[in-house]
Amino acid sequence: MKRKSTRLGLRKMAQARPEGTWQLRVFRRKSRGKRDPRYLIKCGCCNEQLEIYYGGGTLEINGVMGSIENWREVLLPLLKIEKEVTTF
Repeated sequence: MKRKSTRLGLRKMAQARPEGTWQLRVFRRKSRGKRDPRYLIKCGCCNEQLEIYYGGGTLEINGVMGSIENWREVLLPLLKIEKEVTTF
């Protein structure tokens, strides 16, 4: 993966995906002491981000706390959306 040097250090450069979207940048932090483990997901073309903390049977997604089962009920239907088939 190409990296670009900036004043803040190395930054992963944007990469396009075959379906026409940008590749998400995913960073993982392990738990330390009382800190829960976290996934930090950044947009592929800008610095917008999503933080997901997990542990103890709960998920906190961008500050919204819920049980894993609650998040499963909300997110699984979105993930099961079939690919749109376009014909010309």
